[in-house]
Amino acid sequence: MSTVKQVRSVRNACALVEAIAAGQPVGVSELARRTGLDKSAAHRIAVTLHEAGWIRPAAGPATRWELAPAFVGLARAGGAASLAAAARPLMERLRDDSGETVLLAVRDGDRLVVAEAVESRRPVRLSMAPGADMPVPGSAAARAIAAHLPAGEVARLRAVHPGFDGDAALERVRGRGWSTNDEEVQEGARAVSAALLGRDGYPLGALVVCGPSDRMPPARMRECGELAAAAAAAFAPE
Repeated sequence: MSTVKQVRSVRNACALVEAIAAGQPVGVSELARRTGLDKSAAHRIAVTLHEAGWIRPAAGPATRWELAPAFVGLARAGGAASLAAAARPLMERLRDDSGETVLLAVRDGDRLVVAEAVESRRPVRLSMAPGADMPVPGSAAARAIAAHLPAGEVARLRAVHPGFDGDAALERVRGRGWSTNDEEVQEGARAVSAALLGRDGYPLGALVVCGPSDRMPPARMRECGELAAAAAAAFAPE
């Protein structure tokens, strides 16, 4: 055990961040209860973290806190590389089973980014380069991820992207295990997607199978969707 003296204020700030991450959005009273801090101390730490850009007020009339994109970005910048490495074998198998390009999409705040791509071996194929932004409205990846997000994060997504899918549509995606993009982003292109979930059920990213529409009629979309869901279910987070 280390004999170095701990800095209590830093430890309390870490506890607050963990409490927010576990149940965001969270109000100060709830944070105080979860961390064992008194309410005024929890409030001071929350304000300090907000000024540092690590947390932000969630959408809604009451002041509740959620992790800010800047903080999430710090955690995910390192995590995206390890996620891509872990998902790569699944993506290659899914590419071979479907015959189409497979992408790994991850959230970056209110955006979606391609973290990895395994291209189809067919001469005519769809693809996006790692690092490229993916659209959110109409996106199969956005739907797959949002179906497993906490309500506060879905509300934030809808505030940034008006017209994003309603709760009933996301519930259908969650129940089926995969989502679709039926030429809603690009004419002549279709996609299906399934979320990669962490041990706590939080979506770490999404596998996307995309291809030309003439190779992905409805029946083929269902087949590829089930393949994507099976691949996502085989994912074993660290």
